[in-house]
Amino acid sequence: MILTHGGMWLGYVTFGFISDRLGRRTTYIGYLFIAAALVPLYGATRDPALLLWLGPPVAFFGTGYFVGFGVITAELFPTRIRATAQGLTYNAGRGVSAIAPFVVGSLAKTHGLGFAFRLVALAFLLAALLAFLLPETKGREITA
Repeated sequence: MILTHGGMWLGYVTFGFISDRLGRRTTYIGYLFIAAALVPLYGATRDPALLLWLGPPVAFFGTGYFVGFGVITAELFPTRIRATAQGLTYNAGRGVSAIAPFVVGSLAKTHGLGFAFRLVALAFLLAALLAFLLPETKGREITA
């Protein structure tokens, strides 16, 4: 868990630096695509040593992308609605994601853990594809 949490922390911390260089949308999409590739590998792994080494990169990309949400939405919404828009979109996503542990657990029980992890990877892939619809916000002035 310490290594996995270290990967999470590094994913959060480095997202901003990477997005400053490559762009917010590009970094966001990259994190999501890499998470989509790593999650099913992690779910299919039975070797404890490999799980130990895959955990940090899965956590890096699988949670690090979340920093981009705050950055991108802050730069998308004008000041007069920014707090409301960010709060609404963030909490709507939280509400939907609250059922994820139940869904993943239920699917793992009925169809196997690998199937549940592939479904999570599909969600990352779908999010990455939808993120192509977002405008690039790197260098954008935050509007009033």
